[in-house]
Amino acid sequence: MSEFLYPTSAQVLKLENLRPDELLNILPRSTLGERDTLALFSYQDPLVKEIIWEIKYKGNRTLAKSVATLLYDVIMDELQERNVFEKYETVTLLPMPTSDQRRLERGWNQAEILTSAVKALDAGGRLQYLPRELIKVRYTESQTKTTTKKERLANLQDSMQVQNPAMVSGQFVVLIDDVTTTGATLNEAKRALHLAGARSVLCIAVAH
Repeated sequence: MSEFLYPTSAQVLKLENLRPDELLNILPRSTLGERDTLALFSYQDPLVKEIIWEIKYKGNRTLAKSVATLLYDVIMDELQERNVFEKYETVTLLPMPTSDQRRLERGWNQAEILTSAVKALDAGGRLQYLPRELIKVRYTESQTKTTTKKERLANLQDSMQVQNPAMVSGQFVVLIDDVTTTGATLNEAKRALHLAGARSVLCIAVAH
């Protein structure tokens, strides 16, 4: 019904028909590259915004699958690099959580769509996917409705927790999200994961 009311645009159809490596070639890379926070693309680009919009608000699994291939490659590269210094047999893969209210409004969590698509590529069994281990314990307003750093931090403070700390304790955790802007949401997720005993946390967003 949604496709009948809101038909897929020609631009989106073109994006869906591109291979992951072709997307990588045409989309501008993000300049965000911290030790524990990475992003694939620049959110300032109109095509990147289109892809994010399709996944976030339309649950576009075709585009999610293409983006997931690129996310998977980054995760495997990071695992190989970190294993030079630390030994990790597996990666614990988590999606950025959403509140029950927002899940009800949209019908899905876009981070889960992306993360489950990454897990589907895991032929070697290196990824332990825990879709509901990190949860939102209280509803928070959209970060776009906050105007200052203080408001953003207060809005998110203590809003997440790990349900079963033993599942992430001592693990290399990779957290997947669609977009990161100020980093406040990622920092709250990191706080909850480190509190639960995660050995290392890497956050990867599709765009920044």
